[in-house]
Amino acid sequence: MSRPGAGAAYEAARLRSELGGAVRRRREELGLTQAELAERAGLKQPAVARFRRNFPGSAGRA
Repeated sequence: MSRPGAGAAYEAARLRSELGGAVRRRREELGLTQAELAERAGLKQPAVARFRRNFPGSAGRA
């Protein structure tokens, strides 16, 4: 027996994780630090770190 909405919540969490991983991988492909990505995005580095915590993608790597 599953809870109503559990499937949707799981799917949302999976998508958030994929998004976080994609951002991290692309940042690394470009050879950017969090600070450099933040500058390009018009943010501060802690905002990028918070984004990664909210959208983990992989084992807490930033």
